[in-house]
Amino acid sequence: MLNNYFKIILSILSTFNIYYITNHTDRTIHNSNNIINFFIHSSGQVCPFGVFCGKIMVFLALVQVYYLYINNYHRIRKYNIICLILGVIFSFMNSFVQINIIPAFIMQLLIIFF
Repeated sequence: MLNNYFKIILSILSTFNIYYITNHTDRTIHNSNNIINFFIHSSGQVCPFGVFCGKIMVFLALVQVYYLYINNYHRIRKYNIICLILGVIFSFMNSFVQINIIPAFIMQLLIIFF
């Protein structure tokens, strides 16, 4: 079993990794407001959907850190598993992002199962 403080550090590091990759790399900018453009990106860039998901991750991480801090993580563990599965599925939309956030997936697995 990992210490909760170590899990908090892993949560912060995984969030930083995801946020940095999705919000501080090149973004695909479209001139039209078509809803499909929300999901389309160029190679090596992040679409607006990816940027949005990276920002949502910050909120989810705050919730995760709070429950780890109060030593009540078991209450949200199943939701974290669902979010991780959705994150892995969504990452298949962009191979550049997928490759770069593999460390975050590993850190989240450590938080969930250890």
